[in-house]
Amino acid sequence: MRTRSSPFAARGMRTHPARTSGFTLLELMLVITIVAILAGIGVPSFTRFIADQRVHAAASDLQAAFWRARSEAIRLNRDVVLVPLIADDGWESGWKATSAAVPGVELIRRDPVTAVTLSTRQADVTYRSSGRLRGQTVSAAFEVASKSDAGAKKRCVRIEPSGQPTIRDGGC
Repeated sequence: MRTRSSPFAARGMRTHPARTSGFTLLELMLVITIVAILAGIGVPSFTRFIADQRVHAAASDLQAAFWRARSEAIRLNRDVVLVPLIADDGWESGWKATSAAVPGVELIRRDPVTAVTLSTRQADVTYRSSGRLRGQTVSAAFEVASKSDAGAKKRCVRIEPSGQPTIRDGGC
């Protein structure tokens, strides 16, 4: 039996073309330039996104603390007081909720918030056993803003005299 050889083999030519791998310096420089441009566009908006998320998270934490303090006041059938952890530092130092019904026990505790400011005229928030605010004829308001980005959205956590906390976009 006779085998047939390729006509290219007789002339010393390869049957497969030469393979090249990798990329040129020009291609590498072009990709690096495109990545740098996209990063330059994306980083500022990502910074704003992070600032907005910090404000949103702090406002949500504050709202949840008010809801929980209200629930505890109703459950215990006693007043529950929500106060800053350090009175002189304000609400940015964190907050805690206590009740005379459970002396020496913190019902709620939140460590200091970072990268946001909490502005209010409230020294404390007291919920009565009915779930309503004590001594408030108008709503209490807390403005949450970013420390790092003045252009970030502000949030307003407002507590109605009925005791229900709500969050609104924008300042108070």
